[in-house]
Amino acid sequence: MVLVIVMAASLLYGCAPKTTPTPSAAPPSSAAPATSAAPATSAAPATSAAPATSNPNHEVYTMANRVPWSGVYAPVTASRASINKGIKADNKKDKVKVGYATWTVGTPFFAASADEIKKLCDEYGYELVQVVSDGDINKQVANIESLVTMGVDVIIDCDYSVEAELTAVKTAVAAGIPVIGYGLPFPADSPVVTTSATTYYEQGFMIGQLAAKQFVGKDVKAATLPGMVGHTIAESKLNGFIGGFVYERAIQLGKPFATREDAMLYGYNLEQQIVKSAKFSDPDLKWEVVASIDGSWSIDGGQKAMEDIITAHPDINLVFTDNDQEGFGAIKAMENAGIKVGTDVLLCSVGDGTKEAMQLIKDGKYLGITLASPYTWAGSCVRLVRKIFTEGFDATNLPAETYVENVMVTKDNVDKWLTDKEFATLPDVVFKPIGK
Repeated sequence: MVLVIVMAASLLYGCAPKTTPTPSAAPPSSAAPATSAAPATSAAPATSAAPATSNPNHEVYTMANRVPWSGVYAPVTASRASINKGIKADNKKDKVKVGYATWTVGTPFFAASADEIKKLCDEYGYELVQVVSDGDINKQVANIESLVTMGVDVIIDCDYSVEAELTAVKTAVAAGIPVIGYGLPFPADSPVVTTSATTYYEQGFMIGQLAAKQFVGKDVKAATLPGMVGHTIAESKLNGFIGGFVYERAIQLGKPFATREDAMLYGYNLEQQIVKSAKFSDPDLKWEVVASIDGSWSIDGGQKAMEDIITAHPDINLVFTDNDQEGFGAIKAMENAGIKVGTDVLLCSVGDGTKEAMQLIKDGKYLGITLASPYTWAGSCVRLVRKIFTEGFDATNLPAETYVENVMVTKDNVDKWLTDKEFATLPDVVFKPIGK
């Protein structure tokens, strides 16, 4: 049932019209400086392993098709102070009624998210009203509208479809009820206070760099398991992985890209080949993706996809999966086929950061993952509610996207993040107004 819900959600996410530009993909040039990191700017947290924006005017920031670019560090953020968000500079009040609209509590990650929101509301003395749409977009919209009717003071929207929910969000704000997004970011010109988000593209970029560093002087024959092609999150992770891989790979071959953005554009064109034909060959950088099959974010989906891939391509040496669960299934499939995971084939993911994945890193079967803690990610929404209504924080000019910290876990730091909890806990999100 969980798989059905996730797949249904994915189809809805991916049904929006897509206009795909066809920018030129120039190969890297040996004339460019050989550096693996651009100078740091305020666009990227210092804790991120991905280099910061190096060319803010590059065409990758103006592409019409944003499907594979969710979670890219924006070069410059314009003020949002003039947008009505249903809040004032000071919104202190004694009693707070929080509405939480979510599309599911049927997976471990989102169940943990709901539990964390309830725990913090209880801790802060807030009344919580939770409504669940169970993968029904019409019900998700209706649930937001019902929270307005119930007279909540603030809505946390674990969004199912940004486009479909935006009208309901605007209705809530017009009624004086601020909305905080959780998950997929709303547009910068929308009336949400901010969206607690993960840098899907940037985390993919980090994992791509990590993978490339393992294959110095070796050709790479890879396979990829996106959650579902057409889904914003799935394609953004995949796009980031390819961008990070080619960025690092070009440096190894002594012909780095002139800017990080050039590598991103080059990788994007390779990613679009996967979208169209589920594979690509890149002789300039001496690697190829021989197969790409959606893994549906599940163990069963990852296992089935990997079984099909290794039947046709038993000599692959690198696998990228969309999350931990797909990785678990892929490992099972490869081990059943007698493949030594961690030796014959390296596996990496933009992950959820489960305890099981951490242990597999420690055991040498997982090269690395990035973290997306539900405790931090969902919890940050309630902490922002507390800052606004209890502490009097001025949230009228926050960026549209407030990202959780990027953390990549490998064998070198896994002990720091391996705990008894089901998921790791990341540092608290810092809510910083634009220009401050």
